[in-house]
Amino acid sequence: MNDKLKADVERSKRVIKEIKAHKDYYGINDLDTMHTSDYRRVLDEGALFWIDHHDFVRSTFSEEIFATNREQLDAMIEHLQGYREKMPMPPKRLSE
Repeated sequence: MNDKLKADVERSKRVIKEIKAHKDYYGINDLDTMHTSDYRRVLDEGALFWIDHHDFVRSTFSEEIFATNREQLDAMIEHLQGYREKMPMPPKRLSE
């Protein structure tokens, strides 16, 4: 195995551990079996994203900035709404 491949494998292992630690910290299990009320709790706790001291919307996990102003946030919401029609409804047992 060459050095680049070894480094990629080690990075992947590290990222998987970080994701697991993040999910464990916030009590996130599989999203596809999570009740909507639990998903709302995850959102309320800032497990997926949050607003920083500059009022920028950031990823909680990566700290990547998603939006820096209302127009960008509106554009992001509009973009996500486009996904909404493509997604299935949840099973009754997971729905509010």
